[in-house]
Amino acid sequence: MEEVSTHMTKRFTGFVALGAAGLLAVAGAVPAVAQTSIEMIAAQYTDNMQPYFDDLAARFMEENPDIDVTVQVVNWNDIDQVVTTRIATGEPPDIANLNYFAAFAADDLLYTADQIVDEATLADLIQGFRDNSKYDGVEYAVPDLASDRLFFYNTAILDAAGVEPPATWSDVKAVCQAILDTQPGIIPLALPLGPEEAQAEFLIWAGGNGGQYFDGENWVVNSAENLETLDFLQELVDMGCTQPNPGSFNRTEGAFQLFGEGIVGMLNGAIFLPGELENTYQSDVEWGVVPFPAADGKESITLGVQDYFFGFKNEDGSNQEAIQKFLSFLFIPDNYAAFLEAAGGFLPATVSAGETMSDDPFLAPFIEVLPSAIFYPSDQAAWGSVQGAIQDGIGAAFVPGADKQAILDEINSVGEEG
Repeated sequence: MEEVSTHMTKRFTGFVALGAAGLLAVAGAVPAVAQTSIEMIAAQYTDNMQPYFDDLAARFMEENPDIDVTVQVVNWNDIDQVVTTRIATGEPPDIANLNYFAAFAADDLLYTADQIVDEATLADLIQGFRDNSKYDGVEYAVPDLASDRLFFYNTAILDAAGVEPPATWSDVKAVCQAILDTQPGIIPLALPLGPEEAQAEFLIWAGGNGGQYFDGENWVVNSAENLETLDFLQELVDMGCTQPNPGSFNRTEGAFQLFGEGIVGMLNGAIFLPGELENTYQSDVEWGVVPFPAADGKESITLGVQDYFFGFKNEDGSNQEAIQKFLSFLFIPDNYAAFLEAAGGFLPATVSAGETMSDDPFLAPFIEVLPSAIFYPSDQAAWGSVQGAIQDGIGAAFVPGADKQAILDEINSVGEEG
């Protein structure tokens, strides 16, 4: 027999068969506590996420015996498809953890933020992250964590080339050439524009040229600034500065791994990269960080990346209280600190956690560049579709003979039609 679906469980919690009720009455027994079941689909930041959530759910259920919680951790390559398929089949999870949410809010599928965490938790969330959790002016999600990006470099490789880390695009080309001239076999710059996170890699380069995806009113993926960015990145590929296949090259099992092996000189890296190098790749590479290089005459930016928790409404709202209790439990300081640790080291989304981490020397450079952060247009309902189009399509711009403008136009049309 197939397992009873969580959908059915949610709709019919707490029923007692008439015969059983009669027996209980005769025996004078106390009826069982009504049970509400909720399910969460969470992102796999690291391999530690499933053990973390298993422990969290077990401790929560000890304190809340009337609520049953199941958490399924899914890797980033698959989680979007898993969640959207569940929605399409009418069986959304009660809670999801993704890097976008607005499309679901636009379809009136979500609870508001004040319905999925308690008042104290909501008040503790950093205001800037709360502002980035709105759709049409209303908070529908809460930030789970955040990060920004810096430009990582292998100190031994740059020292051997006799160069300083770059500050501008011209510097990037000069450093690349110096590495090529002095260290055969070294890839000066990793450029992962494969489907894993192409939307981030391209935006941080484009942002340093004044480019963006959405200008507040219109989708502008096909802007002149973004085309110039593709042309610059093509120059780097053509001069041998990067690995030869940026469109099929991913960050974790590509750029990160090669950097950890000492084969790559420079790359775009997030706050969790050092933990990945140490724990996943057992790397002892010595590295440094600087702000991300910008186009000549332009301002350096960082990419602020914020992911979200959000809750799906069911037909009668019977899952709302359980969702709010569980997510509020997650944000209890000790539980939230363990979440950040399991995720591999990120900037916290709460004021209280930020205050305890502000004097960390490792975090200082990431905190310093936060004022220059640009974000994904995640408040736009079409962002999920546009993100997918960038992940699937931007790499094609590096196929010989590709029409880069046409590729940008096609991605932009996804937003306009969304």
